[in-house]
Amino acid sequence: MKIVAVVNNKGGVGKTTVTANLGAGLAARGLNVLLIDLDAQASLTKSFFTVQETQDFVLAKRTIGAWLQSSDRGRAQTLADLILSPQRCNALLKNTGGRLDLVPSDPFIVDAEVLVPGAVDQTGHIKAAKFVPLHRRLADDLADPAFSKYDVILVDCAPAFALTTKMASVASDMMVMPARADFLSTEAIQDMGRRLLDLTKEYNKHQGEPPMRMPRVKVLFTMVQMRGNQPIEVQAQFINEVTALGVKVFGTLVRDRSSAYAASGRHGVPTILATGVPPEIRGDLHGCVDELLQTLERL
Repeated sequence: MKIVAVVNNKGGVGKTTVTANLGAGLAARGLNVLLIDLDAQASLTKSFFTVQETQDFVLAKRTIGAWLQSSDRGRAQTLADLILSPQRCNALLKNTGGRLDLVPSDPFIVDAEVLVPGAVDQTGHIKAAKFVPLHRRLADDLADPAFSKYDVILVDCAPAFALTTKMASVASDMMVMPARADFLSTEAIQDMGRRLLDLTKEYNKHQGEPPMRMPRVKVLFTMVQMRGNQPIEVQAQFINEVTALGVKVFGTLVRDRSSAYAASGRHGVPTILATGVPPEIRGDLHGCVDELLQTLERL
């Protein structure tokens, strides 16, 4: 089982779209995939379920928020109990041998540390004795045999380096970072590197066992404007700048074609599985899946 966190502190880069399509694409290759929605906006959840279904999950306490509020005892079982099956998507996967499941999010996980019993002191800061167990909470629970049936777990993180993103960072074998090819996203990539390094140092300062290591980060450029088969000059410049930093970058570029992605969430089927999708868009997405599989095999 491999755990992949999909992260970017900057919003509007297609993070949730990437998570949904990578997950569905892996499942279409015959893998068992679990998606975990750690974004309070619950956009990933709404990509596979209706808005009403998503609201019902919150009311029934069948979201990641229920897991955060659970006690230390029996937590992994609680997380496993939250797994749902998006029927509309899995109906299209029935002949592939693969499967896609999802743990839904809810809007109450913005201040995740406050939800966890006994995690913070009276000033609202995380207790020193709780630092490592709290940050390892997701990693420890996903080690439960209940999750061994999954080949890949994809975690869609919030557009902020909050506690839930830190949990995913500690748990992950790899991080995929969707980014636009512009100045602000280049800055965000460097900022994420600094934050991951700071988290690693702070975690290990608390004598975390096993010690945290910097996860492998690979940038995936999205919303790229193409001329022919090449990105336009200004975007190519930013892509080259990121590559020059020594950051690993997907060779596949996801082109800017919002019309191809606009309606996918409404029907609960990611673009990679939908009908009527332009071949170049489907090709971009399958290229990303190919590269992700190759990277995971080398880990």
